[in-house]
Amino acid sequence: MTTVLAGCSSLGRAREAEPGLEVRGGDSEPVRAIYPPPVDGATQQQIVAGFVRAGAASDGNYETARSFLTPEAAKSWVAEGEIVLYSTTTPLVVTPQAPNAAVLVGAVEGTIGTDGRYINAAPTARRRVIFEFARIKGEWRISNLPKEFGRWITTSDLGRLLKPYTLHYLATDRRTLVPDRRWFPRDHLATRLARAQLADPPAYLGNAVRNDIPRGSRLTADSVSVNDGIARVEIIGRVPTARVQRENVWAQLVSTLLQDPSIQGVTIRVQDVTLELPDVDLPVRTIEQVGFPVTPTQVPGRPVVRRGASLYFLPNSSAVDRDPTKSGHPDIQPTFHSLALSGDGSELTAVDPDGSGISRFHDKTQYEMPFFGTAVGHPTYDTRGYIWVGGIGLDEESDLRLWTFNTAGDPATQRQPTAKPVNAAWLTKRRVIEAKPSPQGDRVLVLHTAANGTDARIDVAGVIRTPAGEPQGLSAPLRLGSNLVEPAGLVWLSDVTVATLARRGGAREQRRPYVISIDGQEQSLTEVPKGVAITSTGGERDIVVTTTDGTVLGRAGQQWLSLGRGTDVAIAAR
Repeated sequence: MTTVLAGCSSLGRAREAEPGLEVRGGDSEPVRAIYPPPVDGATQQQIVAGFVRAGAASDGNYETARSFLTPEAAKSWVAEGEIVLYSTTTPLVVTPQAPNAAVLVGAVEGTIGTDGRYINAAPTARRRVIFEFARIKGEWRISNLPKEFGRWITTSDLGRLLKPYTLHYLATDRRTLVPDRRWFPRDHLATRLARAQLADPPAYLGNAVRNDIPRGSRLTADSVSVNDGIARVEIIGRVPTARVQRENVWAQLVSTLLQDPSIQGVTIRVQDVTLELPDVDLPVRTIEQVGFPVTPTQVPGRPVVRRGASLYFLPNSSAVDRDPTKSGHPDIQPTFHSLALSGDGSELTAVDPDGSGISRFHDKTQYEMPFFGTAVGHPTYDTRGYIWVGGIGLDEESDLRLWTFNTAGDPATQRQPTAKPVNAAWLTKRRVIEAKPSPQGDRVLVLHTAANGTDARIDVAGVIRTPAGEPQGLSAPLRLGSNLVEPAGLVWLSDVTVATLARRGGAREQRRPYVISIDGQEQSLTEVPKGVAITSTGGERDIVVTTTDGTVLGRAGQQWLSLGRGTDVAIAAR
């Protein structure tokens, strides 16, 4: 006999965004789900089905799920291990296997690891799990299950049980918060967030960030209490004494904990000592209250579009401008490709016609940058005035794949800056197509391929800088969009979301924009069959796509609105 365990229909794989909706909305109270315990005389298949369903309980209460296990198995089961998201369109199947076992098989949409990373599964991915049984007082109970088995939940349960939240770290070269995004169960949220914030930063941020909460710190009683909207964080560990470090600790914990909708303020005690600051009244409700500096917002230059050799301001997305205004930049012949615009909009950079260098176009003058490599990729300015560009190094530098140029100063009155290598051993023997720094320049997205152009992948890594802010190297990579093929173009939409043009591997679809969160979640937008480049004038709603037939498209809900002709769109520091 075979038992079919059905679920409710819902989202799961990357799906098309609906018009008028944000990628993520507000945080509402989760709906509680209560599941019944085993019934007398339940078969092995019914026990497996009940155990899986009960694992979707909210409030972190898994006692019902454990009632389907023997006492020994209940003690060894790690309920908060890996979470498997199973397809709601293909029901789970439980098949008996003699003498006392049953096999659970299901189509998998994705997983969320113990590190909180969401990984989309391949289109045909399936999981097979064997459960063993014993009788307890004449009733079947699961006596053995795989060590790595955590919980299987439907994709419709995902939003009820878990959500992505942001942790915060300090950039190593300046005082600013660098975000990281993870999935956490929504029960006991304050404790989960604080516990994660006390831990070391993830490997992909490596030496690019630090945690100013002293290493080895842990929560007293492993919990955070919340009373009348005030979170009381009590820590066992070394007491920070320097004022700047105390401010940083406050900034990290307040920024992270205030994502819990039940929290309006925070107090912190370390080793029974209140973490006080002069002239700061407790509880702390904002990072400005503790004197943490707010990064000033740079006024970006206006986006430009190239038509032929001429550059114009990009038409407004609300109406097609067939007679746009010239931008004032010098003409750049079409043989120069892959335009990039500086943060203030004062200059552009493009790849030289032979693909072996780049040129700056400042005021009315072209400046050739010192020769540094071949197979040059798409250049990008970061918000700190560095040009990032990939390529293949020459001679003794042949292992190098990524460089920056410091554009500070007037190119008309000083020598052109030389290329400074950015060390990243994981890019050896790869070809960098694009490297896109994040809005504050603390992380970088890299689109790279094998030398022959195959095996395209997208990685994000922390930027390791000198105290003066010069990029020196990259941390270990974190892969994004692992199931996407033929990616073209990269753009940051926010501090935690990016976009690319791609197809989903194994799916019958045209190339389309995919919005990818740093936590691993993907969301597809309407197809753009001829799309060849992607950027954005703001966030997800402001995506701009350039097509192979020289048309510029702006997003309008689920549709694409023509913004007229254009072969290149350059957005400031994008």
